[in-house]
Amino acid sequence: MSYADLQWPTAATGTYADIWKDAIDQNNRAYVDRGDRRFADGNAPVTEAHFVIWSPRKSIVLSVLDTATACTLKEVRASVHATIRMCPMRLAVYEGVVVHTLDGGRGCYLERSAAALGETPDADIAAAYASYEPTTRTIRTGFVVDHRPVEGCSQAIPLPPS
Repeated sequence: MSYADLQWPTAATGTYADIWKDAIDQNNRAYVDRGDRRFADGNAPVTEAHFVIWSPRKSIVLSVLDTATACTLKEVRASVHATIRMCPMRLAVYEGVVVHTLDGGRGCYLERSAAALGETPDADIAAAYASYEPTTRTIRTGFVVDHRPVEGCSQAIPLPPS
């Protein structure tokens, strides 16, 4: 899985911000409604994890959006500085200039924090992964934290028919 910070979208992250525009706007409104106007120059805190399948005819993006307003806490593993949250998930299917966005329910999102200022989180200790199985047209996701799978975070997501 790759991650994108959507608080200040760039050309490189614009595709993912487009997939979630309505949810990002809703998150921004929730902050303003609480009187929090710190993020007037960009979006309220929002990150995203994605997995992309490319083909000559079609591209598919599996995306999970992490916001304070749309996610719920699943598990904290303080010893390895990892938090797992349940967040909204979408599939975006790109066929040329046509995009179909499908609700994917909820999926796990791995948040990593550094143990101390300047320390880089160790991807060998906590990682989110995804793979594509062409024969079954299924994306599989999973999370490993402290060398153990995170229960309830492994998913098999069937792709829509061609």
